[in-house]
Amino acid sequence: MKSPITLLVSLLTDVSRHLPGTRGLDRDLLTIKARFEYEGYGFLSVALGTLRDALDRGLSDGIFSCPTNFSKLSRGTLPRIFSGLFSEIFDPKTGHLKESPCVGAIKCLREILSLFKKVKTSSLREGILHKKACDTFWGAEATLSNVTMDKARLDYLKDSCKYILTSLYQLDASKLSYRNGPGAVAEGLTSNQKWYQLAAALEEGAVDPTRFGFESFIFPSIKDSGLVELVSSPVTTPRDCAKLISVPKNSTSRRTITVEPVLNMFIQQGLNTALRSSIERCSVLKNCLALTDQSKNQQLALIGSQTGEYATLDLKSASDLLDYSLVKEVFSRHEEFLLLMDLCRTETVQEGSFPPVQLRKFAGMGNALTFPVQSVVFAMISISAILFEDGKRPSLWNVKRCSRRIRVYGDDIIIPTKYADQVVVWLESFGLIVNRKKSFTKGNFRESCGLDAYKGVDVTPIYLKDEPDVLKADASSVAGFVAASNSCWDRCLYALANSLAELAESVLQNHLPVVSRTSGAIGLHSRVDSSMVQRWNKDLHRPEVWAPVITSPRRRDKLDASGALLKFFCTSLLERSEDHLSRSAQRYKSRIRWKWMPA
Repeated sequence: MKSPITLLVSLLTDVSRHLPGTRGLDRDLLTIKARFEYEGYGFLSVALGTLRDALDRGLSDGIFSCPTNFSKLSRGTLPRIFSGLFSEIFDPKTGHLKESPCVGAIKCLREILSLFKKVKTSSLREGILHKKACDTFWGAEATLSNVTMDKARLDYLKDSCKYILTSLYQLDASKLSYRNGPGAVAEGLTSNQKWYQLAAALEEGAVDPTRFGFESFIFPSIKDSGLVELVSSPVTTPRDCAKLISVPKNSTSRRTITVEPVLNMFIQQGLNTALRSSIERCSVLKNCLALTDQSKNQQLALIGSQTGEYATLDLKSASDLLDYSLVKEVFSRHEEFLLLMDLCRTETVQEGSFPPVQLRKFAGMGNALTFPVQSVVFAMISISAILFEDGKRPSLWNVKRCSRRIRVYGDDIIIPTKYADQVVVWLESFGLIVNRKKSFTKGNFRESCGLDAYKGVDVTPIYLKDEPDVLKADASSVAGFVAASNSCWDRCLYALANSLAELAESVLQNHLPVVSRTSGAIGLHSRVDSSMVQRWNKDLHRPEVWAPVITSPRRRDKLDASGALLKFFCTSLLERSEDHLSRSAQRYKSRIRWKWMPA
């Protein structure tokens, strides 16, 4: 109970320094202590998170609606808790947004209400959220079976898609760069075992090797190599069934992931590279898609919050509701790519011991193609909706001109505000659901790609991912708290920054060094980007500092014969360590080691 309250005391100290004269902060702290004692982290993560969402909607709609689990001021509409800050933003009696609300109060209030919004939940709560996420995944299948697409809109969309991804017309599957992804696969293989499985699948004709550029590849028999026992699952594992799991999203929900079969993932990675490269060369899509750069969406969100020119739309369960038939229509002119995409698409998904289920959706989030494919589909629907609203027929000039007015990054869509209603109608006509709680078309608040903006000011809060009072020497947890401390320091939240740093140091049982922002070590940052120098390395001729770093434990993972040869052809020299054929890193495991790092 002590640590979260200590952090909130530090944060409120910073708030009182930034906004001197703010009333009621001492009383607010007493309320927080009392409710946390009885409600636990549910109050800090869920209740305060609900109040944060109500604040955001009030900034957008122009009037605040207080959640029911907070008492209001007498003869007023604002909550009693943090009423001093809320009164700087909204009129206490009517709840209407003030003509010139205090942006500083908005930033500070969002920091307080969001600090624990994404804290990981208990194992019992995780089980409930996992079931809820899986129910949503399967429920989307039932929703898709009842969707009837408007033929006129679908034909209009297909006409618009004639002018995109022209480089895919000449796609040669034998010249693509196929590789293994870093994540888990349905067969439960280690990093090197994946290559055995792939070589065995190619040898036994699961797919035609010559189609993917391995016509000169000679596959010696896995059975004759004497290494068959290293493959944890048989080669005959069906490649048309994925496993459904979920991962934490925030304190109130989890995100479903499909763990793909290794052969499907191998082909998906090659098509993913080809599709992304084609997007970058496409005269239309390169104007609205940048799948490795969120900053362009964030810049438009800042502009939209200041001028109201742009609206931000967020889709609910976007990948789960992306009908495969719609994907086929969008990519209908790219026959070879569509055939390959169908070849590596996992048709069924299984959750635990339940029977496999045939998918109507294109794919889950574990498919390497899901993100770029859905970005293309959502972008083209938005472009088509805008052209239709303007009464223009799809042509290369019109489609290209319209593409410069929008930005799409996955399910985050930014469009001109005057077309927002029309785009929403088009998206929902194809079975998609617009999340109106996280979509902003009015007022001066916008949210996109992890950036929150109000009147051109970045008001994105800091989130903690782990409970501070049970923080252990887990590498990702400690690194997260140090990163949060550095972010607080940059925002002049010095008391909170020091509290987070002290908490991390108590776990590490050592003081954190000051390191450069580009350093690979865990440490504190300074405004002038300086670094401590503790010794001079005579052998490497460089200054060094003793600092903690994140390392992945390695395990014995021998690779030989055809698997090693396949890995040689499909990975670059920089991706291989000296012992890459005998050992591999353990996924999802990391530890902290102290070592001499360049200063």
